[in-house]
Amino acid sequence: MSTLLAKPASIRLSDQERENLIAQLDRDGFFVLPQKLPQAMIEESIAAIDRITAEEQAKDPTRRSVKKQNCVDLDPAFRNLMMYEPALQLSYDVFGPMFQLCQSNFVSRAREEVQREDFISGTPWHADGPRPGLFPRVKNTLGPAMGLHYLKFGYFLTDLTHGNGGSLQVVRGSHLHDELDGDRSTFNIEKYFDDVVQIDCEAGTVIAFHQAQWHAAPPNASDVVRKNVYISYCPTWMRPLDREFPTEEQLAGLSPEERWLLGEPRPAMRWWLPTAEDSQRMARFKRDGEAALTQVKNYE
Repeated sequence: MSTLLAKPASIRLSDQERENLIAQLDRDGFFVLPQKLPQAMIEESIAAIDRITAEEQAKDPTRRSVKKQNCVDLDPAFRNLMMYEPALQLSYDVFGPMFQLCQSNFVSRAREEVQREDFISGTPWHADGPRPGLFPRVKNTLGPAMGLHYLKFGYFLTDLTHGNGGSLQVVRGSHLHDELDGDRSTFNIEKYFDDVVQIDCEAGTVIAFHQAQWHAAPPNASDVVRKNVYISYCPTWMRPLDREFPTEEQLAGLSPEERWLLGEPRPAMRWWLPTAEDSQRMARFKRDGEAALTQVKNYE
């Protein structure tokens, strides 16, 4: 089992960095962004998590750890994370201009000596998705496996280099294997020990992985509360996992890119086939040497 740490770099990824990260995603099923999240974004995200966690604990004083789905609707700090440029650059790389927000959540994980099957105190080995084993499979060198349906970014806001804070663990290359789903009673992680990577990372590290990647996190055995946010993106023809599409009223005051990612109202056909204007909406995130994709026919 190996440990991976992020290294700082500029905020916008170069075309070569993007090429390298996508190659790692294809090979390993995950990658660590070469730059840390800006300190201001770390601080505003932690403040939002602390505020909402305190509200939840006031309702139930016995709660130590808190997880909230669809967090982008709970505080502007999480919507800022949704707009994090390197994540949108890489989502453009794998989906083209027609991608949207798929899912968002945060976890504030306090010290927990015992892992419960609640995905809050800790997470057992699994792959993501609603019954992911029922998603379409594609062939690769190892046989049928899961295609990339959404790309997930983990923003780790507190330091995990002390090694016992419930760090994210992944099995390198597991997105190419049969997916963990349903009855996992016969699953033995020791068979894959050489490919397990425990990401004991510094605060501000951003990790992305394929939704079929096997991953887990043990309970937090430290006195440092583990705080992180997950945000994922998917093609516009897929239904988001944890949210309803917003109304025009709910989208008031947001930027054109935010409106697009949140799923602004539009005719059904345009979720599949973009107009020329649609295909340009996320063009800022294309590669520097690439022309934005266009679709000249108007389907309205």
